[in-house]
Amino acid sequence: MYKRLSLSAIAATMLLMAACKNNEDVTPRRKFISFKLDDKVVLSEQSHSALYAPGDPADPNPQNHHAEMLITGYSYNKDVINIHITSPTTEITPGVYRNASTGNGFAMQMNLSREVITANDLFGDLTVTVHSMKDSVITGSFNGTLVSMDDGSLKTVKDGYFRMIYRKYP
Repeated sequence: MYKRLSLSAIAATMLLMAACKNNEDVTPRRKFISFKLDDKVVLSEQSHSALYAPGDPADPNPQNHHAEMLITGYSYNKDVINIHITSPTTEITPGVYRNASTGNGFAMQMNLSREVITANDLFGDLTVTVHSMKDSVITGSFNGTLVSMDDGSLKTVKDGYFRMIYRKYP
């Protein structure tokens, strides 16, 4: 009986060791947008998408020479969230993108009240940091001050993070 238990223990140990192989990329595959809006947590985990359009320097229209990324999602309250990143070059690379540059911004439409809060080149103050962009996955963080288009009140966004799988367009 002890021999049978010993063989079972050895087999279980070997099975456990085989299952625990070393994996360099242990980051979770979870896709999300999350942030605090005036200290209230907003989370989009299920309904979201990201589209990436690299710039085309061969295009005769100079408006098409820069890269753009649109990250969009719905919170659990069905609020619409949009983060827009524009690079002056043909590629979006890790770095800091501010709403003072045309094309960078954040907009959120509240589901029940239809209030729109935004930060763009005219209103608010937003900083988006792209941490990485590889294997069709973009990760980053953001924070700043948004302006209500209804009454002009200010809303604070902090601890914002996103991790999305993006599709190239076109």
